[in-house]
Amino acid sequence: MPSFPLNARLSQPSHYRRVFDGPNVKVSSKAFLLLAVENSNGASRVGIIVAKKHIRLASRRNRIKRIVREQFRLSPLGRSMDLVVLARSPADELDNPALWQDIAKLWHQISTTADRRWTG
Repeated sequence: MPSFPLNARLSQPSHYRRVFDGPNVKVSSKAFLLLAVENSNGASRVGIIVAKKHIRLASRRNRIKRIVREQFRLSPLGRSMDLVVLARSPADELDNPALWQDIAKLWHQISTTADRRWTG
């Protein structure tokens, strides 16, 4: 399996800060909060935050990150944006299909909301 490419990740604190300081779009569910800002890179990037405070076991945190990365890889977003995905405590209680479905719904919401916001 190929690794998740570096150009698809938010890799520096300044990238995360830019999203946290002024998110243009926010969508959420019980398990996740997604923040997004438009970028001019030509490609969307994602940063994933799964706090130990909310999900204690490393294996469960890693499972959530793997599913979010794969969903991001497979879901084409209409625009070029920087996204931060924050997992909440209820994410730990969901099984893999439920996580997948929840994230897919949020990708769709963020994509349609961003289209409406950024096109006028």
